[in-house]
Order: sequence, then C-alpha cells, then structure tokens
Amino acid sequence: MKLKNILLPCMLFCTMQISEAQNSEDSTGKSQARRSSIRDRITFNIGGGLWLGSTTNISVLPQIGYKITDRLTAGVGLNFQYYKSTINQIDPIMIYGGSLFTRYHLTSNLFAQAEYQLLQYNDFLGDYGLIGGGYTSNDGFYFSGYYIFRYPANNNAYGVPYVIRFGYMF
Repeated sequence: MKLKNILLPCMLFCTMQISEAQNSEDSTGKSQARRSSIRDRITFNIGGGLWLGSTTNISVLPQIGYKITDRLTAGVGLNFQYYKSTINQIDPIMIYGGSLFTRYHLTSNLFAQAEYQLLQYNDFLGDYGLIGGGYTSNDGFYFSGYYIFRYPANNNAYGVPYVIRFGYMF
C-alpha cells in the first residue's frame, strides 16, 4: 500500500470534519468553530515507551495535534527510539522518524487512535500502520496500546506486532 493510499482517506476524513465544524451552530446561532480560538484547539502530547530485558527499547514520542471537533484530533509527531537486543545479537541502534495520527475520544477518558509512521534505521526507511486506543486520566496522564497492522516484511523496527505507550496530554 502506498503512502498516498493511506494519506488520501485521512485527509478527506479530516476535510469533511472541518467543513462540518464550520457549519455547526450553537443556540445563539454563532458558529462553534469560530468561537474557539486556535490556541484552544491545539494539543500537545509527550509520550514514550519502555521495554527492558534481553530486548531494550526506549522511545520518546512528542506530538502536536489540532482539535477538529471536541472529540476528533488529527496531528503530527516525532519518534525517537533506542533499540538493543541480546537475543538477536543486535548492536544498539537509533530509530527516528515522523508520524501522522488521528485520535477520537469515545468518552472523556477513552480514545481510539490510528497512526501512520515513517521510520529510519540502519539505512532503511520503513512505513508502519498502527491502530489502537487508550485511557486518559482527568489530569492528562495516558496509557495506550496499538497493534501494528502494517510494517516492512523483512525489517520490522519494533520486532513485535504491538506497541504500549504512556505519557501526558496537555
């Protein structure tokens, strides 16, 4: 699957949500999208992952998003990872790249998320598709899990078909 096959539906979905948000009105007849300032719609997350043992994976994942609606957020992020495995005799490597994500809050504490990542490591550029969800506490801390449904056939940077993250949403 090519990048455009993933990005095109995401962009179309976001465009439909933006146009719907611009047309919605509250009881006074004012557009809800125009009442909110851009500052109120920008979100920041700092997350990460930690896996220690015979395989070590330490990751830091800053993200910035835009609240399209009160429940739907889309944005971009960075991905930095340190990876080492004594099982496969892999020397320590640095993995880095970027991501696009869409997050939908099912309730005030539960969310679903889809994410596309493009990661560089060992002179190899690979694309990944993740889908999952998580729990956010009222003070912003979150815990989430994702299934990796798309990854390079012979060169999966994660080594496993799942990702567990924790962090803080501003």
